[in-house]
Amino acid sequence: MAFGAGAANAAIVVGGENGYEFSVDGNINQFYIYSDQDSATAAGLDQSNAQIANGLLPTFFGFNVSAPEINGLKVGARVSISPSTNDGSYFGGALEQGGGAMEQREAFATVDGSFGQILAGKALGLYSSNNILLDQTLFGVGATGLIASGDQNSAVTTLGRIGWGYDYANWRSQFRYTTPDMNGFKAAFAIVDAEDYAYQGATTKFEKDPRYEAQLSYATAFDGGSMKLWADYMSQKIDGETGGVEVAEDRIDAYTVGGQLILGGFEAVATYYDNEGQGIGGFGVLGGFETNGDAREGDGYYVQAGYRFAGKTFLAASYGESTLDRDNNNVTAGGFGDLDANEMVTVGIYHDVTANLKLVAEYSKMETEYYIQSDEDEVDVISLGGFVTW
Repeated sequence: MAFGAGAANAAIVVGGENGYEFSVDGNINQFYIYSDQDSATAAGLDQSNAQIANGLLPTFFGFNVSAPEINGLKVGARVSISPSTNDGSYFGGALEQGGGAMEQREAFATVDGSFGQILAGKALGLYSSNNILLDQTLFGVGATGLIASGDQNSAVTTLGRIGWGYDYANWRSQFRYTTPDMNGFKAAFAIVDAEDYAYQGATTKFEKDPRYEAQLSYATAFDGGSMKLWADYMSQKIDGETGGVEVAEDRIDAYTVGGQLILGGFEAVATYYDNEGQGIGGFGVLGGFETNGDAREGDGYYVQAGYRFAGKTFLAASYGESTLDRDNNNVTAGGFGDLDANEMVTVGIYHDVTANLKLVAEYSKMETEYYIQSDEDEVDVISLGGFVTW
């Protein structure tokens, strides 16, 4: 149940009567984040900006309840809160993770048995979940914006590689079924509360059908290492209306494939995704559709390699990019409508001083290229900080 807790690697467990258990886990993370922007747009800010803020992960405080097994069924539940350490810097209402300094990302129950697991509630989505959970910037900062132009002040959290190599998995209200482990293979299927999309050509957006997500994975261990492979898929119908009349209807979908290899101290990750109507980062309003309402196609990938010294110090480097097909109806240079590609390279050192204290030093270079605008925008990001976990 600590799956969504991110940096938490332990839990404080209290035993109750009749086999019940209650536990808490979480983290506090804080970074000094310096970003230096070189903007090619006429209205470019060319910021030199310093923040004291959370990284990609917010802080977490998780509460878990585990019931004793009865008739072969094991019932549990998790609720977490994510109070941000920074509450005054946002890069636009549409991009705020939670609209303020306090988020609620998890509230779910699980039922485990010989049939597998059923999850009901709010949890990390299936689509693109491994992409973000295995990204080195999960314990760092990564990108400070979804594009290298404009304001680079982060919102409740930074972005890691969201929009710079993969779509955001997001925290979604869902029913999910996961099969038992079948010689390393697992399959999971979820029916999810659909997202609202600001669909072009409509003044009102509404949900009509749920979102569907699926994941197939394979994991195995061998002498000196392990391997994991996965493939995810999502699909959602979107509708829009004007004056009570439906004027727009479309379906967005996406898939991603990836793998991780651990061999001794060496660790490598590679992922690829392809989407339609998702825009940059999986936020459909950000370049997901052409000006005439047609869905734009996009894809991207990231590759990552690192070495873990003595099991405590992880030195890693990665490169990733997210691209969008041209909006042939867009004539405005710069911005999401003109976006061709986001590219970012990241180098970081992640050192476990103790099991509860991690120190991080990270550098990222962000570049955004356009179809109409001839020059790219660039941002250099340097971050220093770390995690306290329990």
